[in-house]
Amino acid sequence: MKILPFVALIFLCSCGSNGDVADEDIAFIEKGIFDYHNTLKQAYNGAPINTDSLINHFFAKDVYYVTYWGLSEPIDTTKTRIRNALPLIRDYENRLERVKVKVYGNGAYAFFILRQTYTLNGILMDEYLPTTYVLERIDNRWVVVHSQRSADFQTTQHLIEVALQREEPIIDKK
Repeated sequence: MKILPFVALIFLCSCGSNGDVADEDIAFIEKGIFDYHNTLKQAYNGAPINTDSLINHFFAKDVYYVTYWGLSEPIDTTKTRIRNALPLIRDYENRLERVKVKVYGNGAYAFFILRQTYTLNGILMDEYLPTTYVLERIDNRWVVVHSQRSADFQTTQHLIEVALQREEPIIDKK
């Protein structure tokens, strides 16, 4: 019976030390997410930032991004989409809400709401984007290995409106 308190003490001590490591990992991941979105904000507002390098630093090279319009695309497609959008976007702002990170050894997830506003083709976009990242510790750094984003009805409607403005007429009126 005297060994039981000793075992319990060892268990509690080991949990505390792992908690400290997990807390450091959580803080590191949270900072990375904020830094990534802040740097992306600078790029959208005209700063000379190589967004491909930014994405390469934060995301695994074989990651797929599940978009809020329901497609799953490789990260290289996301890079191209962002590069193409940079000259079209004006007055970009973003903020992260309700950031929650949980670490499980060498794996983690992060959930947050990305709110972003900007003007695209003259249309004010006001987006509410619940976002989930699954991360893995690779070579002593945390990288996103899966990314998924959702959107509310208004955000989806704005996207459709912008897409319709860019479509060519079906019938040539000549």
